[in-house]
Amino acid sequence: MRLAFVSLGSPATRAAWSGIPFYALREIRRRFPDTHVIDTARLDEAVRKWSALSRVGLFPAREPLVVAAYTAHLNRRLAEIAPDAVVSIGAAHKVAAIDREWPVVYMTDALFSTITRYYPKYAALNARTLRLGDRLQQQLITRSHAVVLASEWAASSARDASVVPDGRLHVVPMGANLDEDPGFSVPPDDGTLRLLFVGYDWHRKGGPIVLDAFRRLAAQGVQVELHIAGCRPKEAEGIAGVVVHGALQKWVPEESALLTRLFRGCSFFFMPSRWETFGLVYCEAAAFGRPVVATRTGGVSAPVEDGATGLLLPTEAGGADYAEAILEVWRNPERYRRMCAAARAAYETRLNWGAWGASLQGLLLEIDGARAVCAAR
Repeated sequence: MRLAFVSLGSPATRAAWSGIPFYALREIRRRFPDTHVIDTARLDEAVRKWSALSRVGLFPAREPLVVAAYTAHLNRRLAEIAPDAVVSIGAAHKVAAIDREWPVVYMTDALFSTITRYYPKYAALNARTLRLGDRLQQQLITRSHAVVLASEWAASSARDASVVPDGRLHVVPMGANLDEDPGFSVPPDDGTLRLLFVGYDWHRKGGPIVLDAFRRLAAQGVQVELHIAGCRPKEAEGIAGVVVHGALQKWVPEESALLTRLFRGCSFFFMPSRWETFGLVYCEAAAFGRPVVATRTGGVSAPVEDGATGLLLPTEAGGADYAEAILEVWRNPERYRRMCAAARAAYETRLNWGAWGASLQGLLLEIDGARAVCAAR
């Protein structure tokens, strides 16, 4: 089966969109070697330069002229490739209006209407921009063979905002962005409670709450450490028991090795994001068999099962609430071990790119089968 691959950001680098296009393409090519990437680098760069317009209520990627430019480029490339189907990873503005000759399977964390009504940074979008985006979203849903979202939260939101034909929406979690399975190892049993935070946006990812919880645990006499990676918050510098590692890139061997040691050495992965449509790093914590402590918001309940693979607290919870919840599990070794095992099992069964790829393969084979029936007629 021949495929065309389109993505939000380049699949050539792990740096684009948290590495989702890179790992998605790797899995797709493992199953479908005859997969052709349609590069839109020049258009993407132009749109990126215009992204500041969102501050005045515009969303460049949904502007009709931008959509038309992407559509024309893709139609030319698709005519050359002649694929059996198009797989689009988070690039609605690129594929929503392409020729209907090409079946599309569209996969992302959440659709336009969900994201723009959820994240505060989009509050400035004007009514015209929202109408354009919603119209394009409906066009995408109507013309796609399947729209695959990472969580039931995202799917439910899409159903509320759009007219969705029966069987068109599917819920399939994305996987851990790891080059290889790290395997499960028992957490260190030296009496130290080690918390790990990994996130580039300290405030949006709930960093201040993490630091507050750490302080409260330490004040109770708990032997506790906090490791922070992905950023360097000034408020966390110079505090006993807090180690700030800064940004760590997975494609830099020594930094990747350090990140692996941090996951293996931690007791809990602690990232109580204020807003999160999914949270790939929660899948990565599960790969190491580490319970996640997070907020019940957005699509987080897809990778984290409250009480089983981790703890999900309400958005109004503060550092004291998190400290209490963590201690309750930590002081019950049997419950803690069960949570570790359940986290690893969740990774093995559904929070990996192989499981994601199997679902995608099933949808693509439906298209292939339908084409075969039509050809036979």
